[in-house]
Amino acid sequence: MQVFVARQPIFDRMRRVIAYELLFRSGLENMFKGTNGDTASQRVISSGIHIFGFSSLTGGKPAFINFTKQLLLSGVALVLPPKQVVVEVLETVEPEDDVISACRELKRHHYLLALDDFVLRPSYEPLVELADIIKVDFLQVKGEERKILAQKFGKKGIRMLAEKVETHEDFSEALQAGYSYFQGFFFCKPEIIPGREIPSHKLTYLRLMQELNREDLDFSQVEAILKSDASLSFKLLRYINSAAIGLRYPVTSLRQAMILLGEQNLRRWAILALAASMLEDKPQELLITGVVRGRFCELVCQRLGLNVVGVDSFLIGLLSVLDTLLDRPLSELLEDLPVAADIKDALLGRPTTLGTVHKLVLSYEQAQWEEVSNLTKQLSLKEEELPLLYGQAVSWTDQLFHSTSPSLMP
Repeated sequence: MQVFVARQPIFDRMRRVIAYELLFRSGLENMFKGTNGDTASQRVISSGIHIFGFSSLTGGKPAFINFTKQLLLSGVALVLPPKQVVVEVLETVEPEDDVISACRELKRHHYLLALDDFVLRPSYEPLVELADIIKVDFLQVKGEERKILAQKFGKKGIRMLAEKVETHEDFSEALQAGYSYFQGFFFCKPEIIPGREIPSHKLTYLRLMQELNREDLDFSQVEAILKSDASLSFKLLRYINSAAIGLRYPVTSLRQAMILLGEQNLRRWAILALAASMLEDKPQELLITGVVRGRFCELVCQRLGLNVVGVDSFLIGLLSVLDTLLDRPLSELLEDLPVAADIKDALLGRPTTLGTVHKLVLSYEQAQWEEVSNLTKQLSLKEEELPLLYGQAVSWTDQLFHSTSPSLMP
């Protein structure tokens, strides 16, 4: 039975990713619900070990995985190294004696325990005493109760995780209330403030992006813009001389570096370098998300045999985070960028094949499995191919970034 796995990042207070929750379904028809939760977690654990590898799925960070009562009692978590997994006890699990005993055994082996969708109930005290992390659903828990929970359990040394944080306002509220960790798509949403101007150096980046997306690339124009920004010039020369490129002789000329890379690789390097430079007060995960989307778009298009002249499908995914990078409406930004009309149509949700691919990538990322099924049918794509393509996109992106990160392990 095919396993579908998507990941969602978990941030610390500095908006650094410290773990991922793995969200999954099995087969081509049935979503995981009810008693299928046992099969769900068993499958994702098996796939994590034997197919994807947890390191590939999570970039070496811990994976939060849902555990039902039956899975807790089975001891299946003990097949995984404790530093790779956070055992997330579902809200449907009652704190009965056998459950408490199983959780104590996991704690004895140094596993972290998280309580999912927590609601304050006196009967849960035995589980609370064992918990390292408590997850509070911000779509369900409102107002003062969010703060009360954080204060009550934060005093006990339990780390509080605000989940389904979808807006910057919710994130700010959770920060002020004392939450330690945050999960949700707030980091992918722009903070659009009327009257805010794009900083001058970002305008330079947009000018370069404009040049890079012209059908006939003018190396002289690109070189002139690069020379106006010492940081970008240095990054290009460092990249062309890196072990990843493997040249036998050093390159000291920007023009030579561009020629050696070629048009497509130069465009890709520059877009990534520009996006990284635009991050500033944004979490790196925003750029990682854009790159995963871009690679996933590209792989899906390759599988469909979809080759539109003058269109780099990688850019569809990458540019999908441009509004958040610059805190401006995407429609407004695309007016000033001479990207191919097909890319604009896809990003703005117009009914095109590339637009459907873009929707599919976003739906998979958010684990909207029913929508994923519908979109693959529209594209006449074999749904069972998606998990492998997504895994390849995540792994490819991880190799690009491959850096150390903060840990939630004590």
